[in-house]
Amino acid sequence: MAHDRQLCARFLHLVDRFETCRMAVIGDLIADQFLYGRIARVSREAPVLVLQYRNLVQLPGGAANAANNLLALDCRTSIVGAIGFDPAGESLVAFLKGRGADVSLVARVADYATPVKTRILAGAHHSAPQQVVRVDREAHLPGAAPVPGNRLGRMLGRMHGIILSDYGYGAVAGPMTEAVRRAARQKRIPLVVDSRFRMDGFHGVTSMTPNITELEAAAGIDIGGDAALLHKVARRVLKRQDLESVLVTQGRFGMTLIQSRRAPVQIPVYGTDEVADVTGAGDTVIAVFTLALACGASHPEAARLANYAGGIVVMKRGTATVNREELRAAITRDLAG
Repeated sequence: MAHDRQLCARFLHLVDRFETCRMAVIGDLIADQFLYGRIARVSREAPVLVLQYRNLVQLPGGAANAANNLLALDCRTSIVGAIGFDPAGESLVAFLKGRGADVSLVARVADYATPVKTRILAGAHHSAPQQVVRVDREAHLPGAAPVPGNRLGRMLGRMHGIILSDYGYGAVAGPMTEAVRRAARQKRIPLVVDSRFRMDGFHGVTSMTPNITELEAAAGIDIGGDAALLHKVARRVLKRQDLESVLVTQGRFGMTLIQSRRAPVQIPVYGTDEVADVTGAGDTVIAVFTLALACGASHPEAARLANYAGGIVVMKRGTATVNREELRAAITRDLAG
């Protein structure tokens, strides 16, 4: 009990420090749309359901969602990325700017369309809406987000931590990634990467936060529920890519933190496994994990805080965030209740 009280006090202290940190989020900015409808009837034209339109909600996705989670935690946040000259991108940037983000290094790129993921949700009048289909509008930048190097360098010089969010649309690439890595090492600040399709493309960063499926794809191995194999594969990534840690998220099985020369840390899922929506939970995890490291947390402490945050957001519908009050309440219930 005494240990739990000390841990609770330590975690609450770290959460209190969140508002003192400056963080940079660099990556693919995505518009997450949720189109809600009510099942009206079966179509006469084909054996499909007709949905009666209710409303359309747009929220930040991808790197924009990681940034939105930082903003919800009262962290000063700068964003580097690109959008097209389109309503989805303009709305996305306006939303983040309205929440206090520095969006001066978000480029508008001609011949590029802001990636949009439209989830269509339907339900009967008295039932919770369920996702029935997702429509993706995808585009790919020809190179990294076009940001002048001197402006990027000045911005990174003010940061306490950096997130690279690579969803495969091209904002995180080549020379800019190397410049960010050098800046993080020079300043001795955490640089954490979440890469959907190319985990093996990032070396010499602080940590990576793959989910189990991404780790399996990168390794070409089916890990399943084999904990020993997971530890072996993650340690191979750790050594080959010169990382300080790998934090593997495993859905209802929680998280596993792998560090060099330390025993693996298995963190059970926080809360119930009756989740409402896992959309964007990985963005929440990397946001809290990196922010905690930037505020002085150890890797196990940062992972535990990220686990609380992930457990909170999956109980919310849509691309959700967690605020400091919710995080503090979860910590207190778990460790001091």
